[in-house]
Amino acid sequence: MSAQNRQYIDLDECIYDYIDESEQSNHKYFKLYRLAFRVMAELGLDAFYQIKSVKLPVNANNTVNLPADYLNYCKVGIINSTGEVATLTYNNNLTTYADLLPNRLEDVQGEYLGQLGALGNVNGNCYYNYWDGAGCYNLFGVPSGAPFIGSFKIDNDNGVIVLNVNYQWDYIILEYLASPKEGEQFYVPIQFKEAIISYLRWKDIISLPNTRRGTLGDKAQRRAEFFNDRRLALARWKTTTISEAYDANLKMQRLTVKV
Repeated sequence: MSAQNRQYIDLDECIYDYIDESEQSNHKYFKLYRLAFRVMAELGLDAFYQIKSVKLPVNANNTVNLPADYLNYCKVGIINSTGEVATLTYNNNLTTYADLLPNRLEDVQGEYLGQLGALGNVNGNCYYNYWDGAGCYNLFGVPSGAPFIGSFKIDNDNGVIVLNVNYQWDYIILEYLASPKEGEQFYVPIQFKEAIISYLRWKDIISLPNTRRGTLGDKAQRRAEFFNDRRLALARWKTTTISEAYDANLKMQRLTVKV
């Protein structure tokens, strides 16, 4: 058994366990590694891909280059005085026109900035993101009366984050879902070990002719076993802790109406 890193195990452990189980030689390792990498990508999107948090510089044209391993964003913002991420607002109306050009700001400003006086002072607005029915307040710790932080839009085709033209900071904090890179050493949650091995059982024979190894029924059974092991792994991976159950119980007590 390979070394365990807290609740994670080395991906190779799953591969070699299947090699031993199927009584194959180690020369099949590279084929099985590619299969394991594929299932890790599939399972990772559902459950255990790494969430990275990085500080990225803002380009002169108010764009930010996305990391090479970027899949999807979780938060985009700045750091406040207590170390929390004060998030920017996603603005689908921001244009991606000329977002790779150094003169983007001049091209997209047009006549709009000259008319801001008639529309109100944008920088004078407070950053609010929650309405309680009577007024606004901040969820991420930005002090009341703080200047407008900004808005953003993701341009996946060009690999950049587009910021509003009057964004004032020289950086952003990006928390994002990161994809794995083939050839590196990977650890996967131990709860997914059987699901990965089931995937190897299934995919190892799925493309072979029925006369060489396995029947259609055998392939269908292995496919069903994989999806069942995947379901069990997902259920085991995101379990409820004692503190979460306690908080949920308190919440239910507050919501209970006593007659």
